Amino acid sequence: MNFLSRNPDEPVAISVILGDNEMHAMIRTKEGTFKKREAREVVDVAWWRRLLGLPPGKNDIISALNENLPVGDMRQVTDAGLQDQLLSYHEKQNIKGFKFGVMYAAPEQTKEDEMFSNVEASPEFEEFLGYLGDKVVLDGWDKFRGGLDVMSGSTGTHSVFTEFNNNPIMYHVSTMLPFNEADKQQLERKRHIGNDQVVVLYQDGDTTYRPTTVSSRQIHVVVLVKSIMVDDERHYRVAVVRREEVRAFGPPIPEGGTFKAGDEFRTWILTKLLNAEQACYEADVIRTKLQRTRKMMLADLISNYA
Repeated sequence: MNFLSRNPDEPVAISVILGDNEMHAMIRTKEGTFKKREAREVVDVAWWRRLLGLPPGKNDIISALNENLPVGDMRQVTDAGLQDQLLSYHEKQNIKGFKFGVMYAAPEQTKEDEMFSNVEASPEFEEFLGYLGDKVVLDGWDKFRGGLDVMSGSTGTHSVFTEFNNNPIMYHVSTMLPFNEADKQQLERKRHIGNDQVVVLYQDGDTTYRPTTVSSRQIHVVVLVKSIMVDDERHYRVAVVRREEVRAFGPPIPEGGTFKAGDEFRTWILTKLLNAEQACYEADVIRTKLQRTRKMMLADLISNYA
């Protein structure tokens, strides 16, 4: 059974499977999609329906799910087309992959224009990229592309890609994006990295990073990485800068903030990036955008079927 509210300002779409012993429901609002399972007995059937031997009605079912749902505004929709549209609604919200920005800062660089203008990078940076993923050719790339052009080369010829715990990850690497000698700000590079929520900034040298270095309303988390040598072995010193509205997220940074280069470091940084992205979704600015998108899609369902 599918139910839609009639109020496009507070749209709700509910799907219910009523079994002999349990009730399974999916409640869709602008806040998100919530699954619920209840014992069948919690559905309080109206006395007159029981008297007539009728099954639970719309009001009985919806009230049992949540007393705050707009029971009076809901109507049952039997149009088979709605089921396909609900599947499409979920498909559009499925995260098909993750995209993260990667910037390179040469020694003594403190301004974003300087960092975005780097064409060459140090061998240490190239080595670090190997822990993030594999260098891939974009032309004809048939996996998750993270908004990069895989047909005409307008976003460069190569990038870095990996799959981690079944999550496809494409990176926007500053030195691999097209360089425009006539553009001091390198807006084409910033267009991609400035629209990522999580960015890795690899720093050569001992320059101190300031949160105002990269100006972007979209970037919420910056993971800082520096390469150091300890007893002639490669190590990485890490730190995380996040906006105030982004909650803390794991895994924790070890005491001293230093990792020996290797599989443990790769696992840590990839997990940290994925968790950072999830934490960003809860930040006010991004959460509001997601709510607005869900509200619009649910309102379209209401206008077409309710």
